[in-house]
Amino acid sequence: MTSMSSANSVERMDRVLEEATELVTPSKDEVERVENVAKLVLEKIGKSIEYSRFSPEIILGGSYARNTWLPLEADIDIFLRYPTNVNRKELEEDSYRISSKAFGEENLVIRYAEHPYTETYIENVRINVVPCYKVELGKWITAADRSPYHLNFVKENIKQTLDVRLLKKFLKSQGIYGAEIKVGGFSGYMCETLVYRYGSFKNLILNASKWRLPLIVTEEDKVKEVKEKFKGDKIIITDPVDYNRNLGRALSIKSLTKFVLACRSFIKNPSKEYFMQEEKKIRLDYIENSILLENVMALEIEHEKFSADILWGMLYRTLNHFIKQFNENNFKIARTVTVSDEESFSAYLFLFETKQVSEYECRIGPYVFDEENFEKFVSKNIGSSYLLWINDEGKICALKRRNNNTAKKLLEEILKDPIKYGASRKIAEALKKGKIYTGKEVLEVKRDEIVRGVMELLEPGEKKYFS
Repeated sequence: MTSMSSANSVERMDRVLEEATELVTPSKDEVERVENVAKLVLEKIGKSIEYSRFSPEIILGGSYARNTWLPLEADIDIFLRYPTNVNRKELEEDSYRISSKAFGEENLVIRYAEHPYTETYIENVRINVVPCYKVELGKWITAADRSPYHLNFVKENIKQTLDVRLLKKFLKSQGIYGAEIKVGGFSGYMCETLVYRYGSFKNLILNASKWRLPLIVTEEDKVKEVKEKFKGDKIIITDPVDYNRNLGRALSIKSLTKFVLACRSFIKNPSKEYFMQEEKKIRLDYIENSILLENVMALEIEHEKFSADILWGMLYRTLNHFIKQFNENNFKIARTVTVSDEESFSAYLFLFETKQVSEYECRIGPYVFDEENFEKFVSKNIGSSYLLWINDEGKICALKRRNNNTAKKLLEEILKDPIKYGASRKIAEALKKGKIYTGKEVLEVKRDEIVRGVMELLEPGEKKYFS
C-alpha cells in the first residue's frame, strides 16, 4: 500500500515538473532579446578597454552565460581579468573607468563585495562589471578570481540547466534564493553545485527531504577530509572548483530548514504552486483581530543609504544585541522580523511572550565566604534594595525595584545610548531618534513594509505546512 502511494506521488511529481518547465524556461523572443543585450554589452566594454591602462581580459559570465537564468531575470556579469602585477587600487579605479566609459557614470551603481564593482541595467537586464585577477586555479587573490573557473566548470559539467532553473524557481517561491545577508539563502552557484552533485532536481528533492545536521555535501571520497577541514561547521557544501571553500557558510540554518520542509511537503503533495511566486496579500482584518497583536512592538528608524549587504549586516548585528538585552531583563521574545526599503527606512518587529514583567527582581550575589565580593555586593545594593538576606545556599540576595518593567521602557533606555548596548555605530544616531510603537499603534504607521512584517510575524510563511 505504501509503495503504491509512493509510486503515485513520484508520478505526480514528474507530471508537475513537466508542467513547471514552461514557468522556468525563457521564451524564444526573450532569449533573442537578452542575446542582443549581451552583444551590445560586449561591444560597449570592448570599445571602452582603450581607456584602460592595463587592457584586462573580458569574460562574459552570469546566469546568462551559464544558461541557468529564469524568465525576466537574466543577469550578465562581465569579468575584467587583470594581470597580477596590478595593485588593488589600480584594479578598482581602472575597472570603474571602463564601466563609466561603457555605460555612463550617471547610470552606474557601485556595489560592494570583497571589493567594489559596478551595476547597471539595459532593457531590464542587470549588468555587473566585476574586476578580478588572472590567476592559476587555487592561487586566489580576491574571491572574484574563482568566478571564471566557476563559469567554465558549469558550462563543461552541467548539462541539466533545466534542473537548475527548476531549483532556483522552487527556492524563490519559498523566499530562500540568494546568498545576500538579508536572505541567507541559496546562491545561484550553490544551486548549480547541488544539481551537479545530485544529478537532477528530482533526485536533490528526494535526498534533501531527509537531510540532517551536520550536513555534508561533497564527493564520497572527500567526506572525511572536508569534515575535518570544516570542523564545527553545521552545513558543509564544498565548492567543486575549490575544496578549501565551504559554500554552506553563507546558508543560514533557517533557510536550510525551510528548504527541507518544502521538499517534504512537495513530495507528499506535488503542485505547480511550488514554482510560483505570489505576493502575500495584506490582511488587516486578520492582524487587527489577532490576540497576539498586543504583544507586538515595532522600532522604526530613518537612516542614510547604505549598500544592501552592509545595511542588513548592521541591522542583524544590532538586533542580536537587542535580543540579548531583552533576554537578560526577562522579556522573552517569541520571534522577530526585520524590514527595510533599503533606502532610508528600516524597522524591527518583536513578538513578545510577555511585554511586562514584575516590578521587582531578586538579584543573587556571592557566597558569604567570598568576603571581598560579598562586601562589594552589599555596598552596591544596600541603599537601593527593599530586602537583603542570605539564602539557603549561603549566598546574599537583594530584592530591588526594576528600572524597566515593560519592554517599551527597556527599549527606550537602550536607545539613549545604543552603542553601549552593542548597536552598529553607523546607525546609532538613527536609533536614538527611532520611534517605538506597541500593539495596535503599529498599524498606524503608514508603511506597507511594516504591515507586511507584522503579517509575517503573526502568520508566517510556513503556516501552509502545518495546516
